[in-house]
Amino acid sequence: MSLSTEKKAKILREAKDRFRIASDYDRHNRIAAYEDMEFIANERSQWPEQIRKDRELANQPCLVINKLPVFIDQVVGDQRQNRPSIKVIPVDSNDDINTARILGGWMRHVQSISKSDIAIDHGFEHAVACGYGAVRVITDYVSDMTTDQEAYIKKIDNALAVYWGPCSEYDCSDAMYCFVVSNDMSKEEFEEKYKEQPVDFASDSMFVEYSKDTVRLAEYFVKEPMYTTIYQLSDGTIVKKLEEGQTYVKKRDVKSYKIMWYLLSGDSVLDYKEWPGKKYIPIIPIWGKEFNVGGKRYVRGLIRNAKDVQRMYNYWSSIDTEVVALQPRNPYFVTPEMIQNHQTMWDEAGKKNRFYLLFDPDRNFPSGPKREAPPQLSSALTQKIATTDQEMRDVIGLQKASLGMQSNERSGAAIRERKQEGDTGTFAFIDNLSRSIEHVGRVLLDIAPTILDTERIIRLGLDDGEFEFDAVNVQSSAGIINDLSVGTFDVVVTTGPSFTTQRSEARQSMQEFIQYYPAAAPLIGDLYAKAMDWVGADEFAERLTEVLPPAIKLKAALKKAKRNGASQEELEAIQAQFSGQQSNPVEESKVLISQIEVEIEKIKLLQEQEKLKALQIKNQLEFSRDKQSVEKAVDEILAERLNER
Repeated sequence: MSLSTEKKAKILREAKDRFRIASDYDRHNRIAAYEDMEFIANERSQWPEQIRKDRELANQPCLVINKLPVFIDQVVGDQRQNRPSIKVIPVDSNDDINTARILGGWMRHVQSISKSDIAIDHGFEHAVACGYGAVRVITDYVSDMTTDQEAYIKKIDNALAVYWGPCSEYDCSDAMYCFVVSNDMSKEEFEEKYKEQPVDFASDSMFVEYSKDTVRLAEYFVKEPMYTTIYQLSDGTIVKKLEEGQTYVKKRDVKSYKIMWYLLSGDSVLDYKEWPGKKYIPIIPIWGKEFNVGGKRYVRGLIRNAKDVQRMYNYWSSIDTEVVALQPRNPYFVTPEMIQNHQTMWDEAGKKNRFYLLFDPDRNFPSGPKREAPPQLSSALTQKIATTDQEMRDVIGLQKASLGMQSNERSGAAIRERKQEGDTGTFAFIDNLSRSIEHVGRVLLDIAPTILDTERIIRLGLDDGEFEFDAVNVQSSAGIINDLSVGTFDVVVTTGPSFTTQRSEARQSMQEFIQYYPAAAPLIGDLYAKAMDWVGADEFAERLTEVLPPAIKLKAALKKAKRNGASQEELEAIQAQFSGQQSNPVEESKVLISQIEVEIEKIKLLQEQEKLKALQIKNQLEFSRDKQSVEKAVDEILAERLNER
């Protein structure tokens, strides 16, 4: 249903008024964040304009030795090695744990198909650099031949173009509206799509650059309040509508929201639709560090307080370079008579490397041209550069050990402690990212019942990077199985190494375990091979599964079949196939006990052998001592006989 002209005018008027409020609400932070990004990306911004002009007019160097990106890269690198992951949990004991598992697996699937790492890394890097980052959740149809929808996590290139209404929560979940301004659409595309002349949406050109070839548009998300009444029946059931003959014991009014999305130009509402979620605007901010001073909010990134130190470093490095560069150009003391016939040669003396300079003798100065001694390098200047370099690390909070550089720490413990101090100082950025990803999970949880509202088989991501399939909203005589609209769930975020790192650590741990307990090798050999990185490891592991006990093979076969979306009949067929191969658990236990007893006897035998070796060594020592005593006694007797003679 299209909007009336009056409705469009009202929406546009309201949006413009709210945009002015949102723009003024955080303008001081936005300007500071823009200047931070400009300082990092534009080398000319690292010198004050007037000083740079004066030095350029005097042909003095204005060097930019930009050390700040190294610190940003260090924090971003730490984050990429320890990525947060989303887990869905039931809120109370009445909620289905299996449904929570399905929702969690679906979210990992969404992260996979979205390549969400790209969006999250982009937003986090900007949050570290200037304090502002953002990602978003969108929905789209799975293909052109279906009505099924899927969710995607996408990056927002310019987080400074996201404007929130007044809010107090970290994730801005309590904001009633939000704007995302962009200038990605060309004017030709706009005219062809909307059949009208493009008019830019009025916004600050400082944060969204003006272009004569594109049109500036604004996405406007707004929460529209809705009120419903819920009823509690005598058996405790909660319903939104009473059926004929039903009576209630309690009722209350519940406030909810309908979230609308509008696409606005400067003078028109171009498009609109209702967002599938009921609670959250699908824009997720990633903030740097936040402060509140007298009720006014301040946001900064990692390098805000280090900009003056960077300017000092550039200045002292430029002065040092200038002093060194001028040493071979020290002036000569000459008279006009000495150089008048060789003027060109002397004019080029400071520009070209000549082996000699000709001059005519002057009777008043028989010693000839004399050169001034070169200026000496200042140790104070060198010390100032070193001091400024250290001040930069002190201000940011990342010392040499945190950057992998050699410092005054010598022991491994001292290096780890200094690095841990740096990680602690920058942990607020990674912790804020975890909060943002947690909100991504809540947004996905909010829209899941709406976009996954039909009976279908969906792909679920697993912790090990693999996938399985499961059915949702399955109609049965017992009711709906895996009904995603029933239950209350929440999300938590855990942070740890990537799966590749975990696999490497697991491989090492399994190797140590097998060395300690060799009898376990036949039971976990396939897992150990699967954790290898060489070519053919999967095939190697698959062959090793053939020697596993039937019970383990059955469990692995069922797990693999579920991942491939096998039906219940196929699962039962697999169980029937393995039923004849199942061995008696009691007999298996006896065999296992026998194996353990054999290992124990082997250990006892080794212990006895070691005792025997120790006894042999002891006997040898005692024999040596006895032999020495006998020899000593014989020597004494012989000595006495000789004395008697």
